[in-house]
Amino acid sequence: MNIYILNNSFRYVRFGLLLIGLFLSTMVLAQTSPIKGKVADESGAGLPGATIRIKGKTGATASDANGNFAIQAVSNDVLIVNLIGFTAQEVPINGRPQLSIQLKPSVKELGEVVVVGYGTQLKKDLTGSVSIVNTKELKKTSASDIGQLLQGRTAGIAVTNDGQPGASPTIRIRGLASFNNQQPLYVVDGIMLSNTPRDFSPNDIESMQVLKDGTAAAIYGAAAANGVIIITTRQGKKNSPLSIEYNTYFGADKIWQKIPVVDRAGYQLLNNESQLNGGQTMAPANDPASPKYIGNIDTDWQKEGLKTGYRMNHNLNFSGGGENSTFNVSLDYFKQGGTFVGNGPDYNRYTGRINTTQSKGIFKFGQSLSYTHSKENSLTFRGDVLTGGRPPLINDLVIAIPTQLVYDPTMPNGYGGTQSDRERAISLNVPAVNSMFTNFTEVDRIFGVAWAEAQLLNLNGHSLKYKVNAGYDKTIARDFAFQPTFDLGFFFKQTVNRLDDNSRTYTNALVDNTLTYDKKFDKHTFNAVLGVSYNKNTALVRSGHAEQLDPNYLVLGNGSNKTVDGSLTPYAFFGLFGRLNYNYDDKYLLTANFRRDGSSRFGYGYKYGNFPGISAGWRISKEAFIHLPKWITELKLRGGYGQLGNANIGDFRYLALLNPNIVYNFNGTKVTGGAQTNVIDPNIHWETKTTSNIGIDATFFDGAIDLTAEYYNNKATDALIGEPIPASVGSNDTAPLTNAASIRNTGIEINIGYHNNKGAFTYNVSGNLSTVKNTLLALSSGETSRIVGGFVNTVGHEIGRHYGRVVEGVFQNADEIKNHAFQNAFTAPGDLKFKDISGPDGKPDGVINDLDRADLGSSLPKVYYGLNFTAGYKGFDFTLFLSGAAGNLINGSLYRTLMHTTDYLNYHEDALNRWTPANPNNEYPRLAANDPNQNGIESDRKNWLQKGDYLRINTISLGYTIPKLKVKWLQSIRVYATAQNVYTFQYYKGYNPDFAQTRPFEPGYDPGSFPTPRTLMMGLQARF
Repeated sequence: MNIYILNNSFRYVRFGLLLIGLFLSTMVLAQTSPIKGKVADESGAGLPGATIRIKGKTGATASDANGNFAIQAVSNDVLIVNLIGFTAQEVPINGRPQLSIQLKPSVKELGEVVVVGYGTQLKKDLTGSVSIVNTKELKKTSASDIGQLLQGRTAGIAVTNDGQPGASPTIRIRGLASFNNQQPLYVVDGIMLSNTPRDFSPNDIESMQVLKDGTAAAIYGAAAANGVIIITTRQGKKNSPLSIEYNTYFGADKIWQKIPVVDRAGYQLLNNESQLNGGQTMAPANDPASPKYIGNIDTDWQKEGLKTGYRMNHNLNFSGGGENSTFNVSLDYFKQGGTFVGNGPDYNRYTGRINTTQSKGIFKFGQSLSYTHSKENSLTFRGDVLTGGRPPLINDLVIAIPTQLVYDPTMPNGYGGTQSDRERAISLNVPAVNSMFTNFTEVDRIFGVAWAEAQLLNLNGHSLKYKVNAGYDKTIARDFAFQPTFDLGFFFKQTVNRLDDNSRTYTNALVDNTLTYDKKFDKHTFNAVLGVSYNKNTALVRSGHAEQLDPNYLVLGNGSNKTVDGSLTPYAFFGLFGRLNYNYDDKYLLTANFRRDGSSRFGYGYKYGNFPGISAGWRISKEAFIHLPKWITELKLRGGYGQLGNANIGDFRYLALLNPNIVYNFNGTKVTGGAQTNVIDPNIHWETKTTSNIGIDATFFDGAIDLTAEYYNNKATDALIGEPIPASVGSNDTAPLTNAASIRNTGIEINIGYHNNKGAFTYNVSGNLSTVKNTLLALSSGETSRIVGGFVNTVGHEIGRHYGRVVEGVFQNADEIKNHAFQNAFTAPGDLKFKDISGPDGKPDGVINDLDRADLGSSLPKVYYGLNFTAGYKGFDFTLFLSGAAGNLINGSLYRTLMHTTDYLNYHEDALNRWTPANPNNEYPRLAANDPNQNGIESDRKNWLQKGDYLRINTISLGYTIPKLKVKWLQSIRVYATAQNVYTFQYYKGYNPDFAQTRPFEPGYDPGSFPTPRTLMMGLQARF
């Protein structure tokens, strides 16, 4: 019995030991261990930044600067390796502690997903004109506005800038096509913006596409006539651990250009000569014989008024995701301190963003919420205070006379000024104005997007999805301007202080509902989208004014002479849209778009417009019967036709306005009545832009070279234009809008790139070039030509050509004057000689007048281009970016003012070469007060029109990613130095040859753009 019990006991012990052994062995099998490896390209060079995650699990890491990685995994796990530009790989561990993973480059990423209107497409399937912007390269530069980063980056986009911090650029896609708002439509995370994206951080951008033709943009219909820029913000990735990124830079800004003006001696010499030649007397301050003569002041206003500015950016980003959700959270701070002495201009912006997605079964959800607070101290200018039609303050700074002090303790405010009985000059002390005045705009903007998607059908190859996308964009702006009492000398005095405290609230609400159907059978692939969109905007503007305030308590209620005003303007549009994509055998591609839009900006019977688009593509390289050379990897021919609408004209322009407070007298009795105050065209309707283009997309040598080339022909018809009417009509609007004009733009666009990603030394070279030929096809009814300032707009020619008199030289003596056509009774040797071109009968008549004006050249650039070079070697990276334009002439207000003959302003050094009896040159005329010969009139005299051709070195950047980091929680760290706006090769004697063009009839006129500074930056990028 005892033996039996003992045997049974041993049996249980053996069974227990077996269970323990099995359990321990299972634990050993399932135990994770460190798996190390290297991710490399086909040549064996390490690839940094590759994502390595465990299939079906949450573990993930990234390769370092040399491609090395380490991850905790089980011996039978499978690793998934991803890197942009390379084909993803699944790598079984199979018990190996060390892995060597080689990635193959994708062929120009033909499988790249491109965001288009209300959906996505593979890049290889695109048939419309869509440019994909390299956002990685964008982030190597610093800018306050996303739009500024597009300059020179892709063909067909012209970006012109003002150098002020916070200034928004002017963007034109494929030429000047409207006399109204020409800015493109921005779509952020599926929501059409009603204003610019300046309040968003460039660090939040994941991708950016530009839709340039009607076939690509027709699905946005009414809003897309000027092109569409689609921006998608960063999202987290599923099955990824928390990733933390910190990016920062600090830079110094310096105005590197200096306008060459004369010093005190030069100013007094030239001004005295001008006054005496014009029969005037010398100003006492310039007369050595006067007790008021100034000989000890020689102010360099550009030195005194400009300073070194700075800029900085801090960005913190958190991202990651699980099996069913993702998140991306970012915090951003940008500050740019200006280069002008005083309160501005400068710009501060705080941005926070949260993007999340969730999925459960057939449902997907997503949210995007951002908040921005910004404050811009703009360069102070008040037309109601600085009267007399003052130029921009940068011009006032440069033209200020050198015999004027910056600081003068004898003056009430401590700043120098001029006197009418001493200098006689109306010369503004700009640093004083910019230091004493307060002028800022504070903006709070909330931008939110929420979407939900349901997979309604997924059966037998049929897929049907429903998606609702709702967006809300609210901007609240406060415009604050305070002018204190001041005495800055002659013409610039105010004994009453003034406060303007205004607010603007813009609300944009949008809801899109879409159904997306996908079906693939045999060689046929279908994709169809149907949708409905509703958008409502309101603009609420309030203004308040008060005077005689206590400077220590600046609120409107603390003043007198108070006035208030306000307006509320609603705007809404409604759209139905659809798109069909068809692909046969991955060879033949067809896309058809249609949108019907209604806008509240047009009257009854004209609110709705239809905007179709169709395009097709042929992937020639897929044809078996076409035997292309082996070096042609991909070749696609595509073309399209489409129509777009434009309603960017302001609100209620089709309605007449009434003044209800008109007093009438009937038989001695006063009666209050009303009267219409403006003439309108009640039948105004959509501008229509018809686009057609044909192009090729190609890659060569297995993706080493890629090429896109296309020709476009865009025609805007029924373009809304102001039709001038006589002032005697009594309308407040002397040019009511009507659909009458027509504009055509044609050109070619080329994008080409070469990529060498093999070996330790890698590099990429990409370039783009675009041409624009603009033709004005029609003006308002019966009008064949319109002259605006020094520009003529003639049917059959391009918009805004320079217009004026033709200069044949300079009169050297009285005999030349006598033997030439009559110009003026006071014409004298040293005056310009104008060509006698025409008279009342169309022939030269011996008299110089306005009939002798001629076309003097183009004000629109004909060519835009950009070149980008990047290279990498063992952790080092280098970038060089150039851009430019050519083919236009510029009318620069600043230069012309400095070459004046009549005022008490400073002079350009070119004036030292003016005609005198001792210097009988044939280029620059004499100086004579009151300009009796009209030498300053619109003409082609030397430098009156200057070549706008330029080549700018935009960016030079050198970075280094530190290898073999031994800190486990720090994945990578990169340091870099960048020089921005390094140098501009230009003929233009002003600051910016690419000044912001905002006048459609005068595109070549530069009223005085603020100089763009040169920036030297140091930065750090770290990933945790």
